[in-house]
Amino acid sequence: MGSSYPSEFIDCACTIRERFAPTAFHAELPNGKPTVAFVQRREAHLLDAIRPGSRVRCTINPADFDRARIKEILPST
Repeated sequence: MGSSYPSEFIDCACTIRERFAPTAFHAELPNGKPTVAFVQRREAHLLDAIRPGSRVRCTINPADFDRARIKEILPST
């Protein structure tokens, strides 16, 4: 029997609004909805470079848009 829980992740660009914990940020999805974006330990080198207004590439589970995983900082346009 198959699971109805989505197993594929979505990559998207988010905009950082503010840092509220050592590895967590309030961010905004492309549709304007808020999310909490986290930096995993293996991406810890990004923490010093992320600032409010930074655009980052995130991975989101389609079943839970409230949390995102930061993968990289996108170049400013």
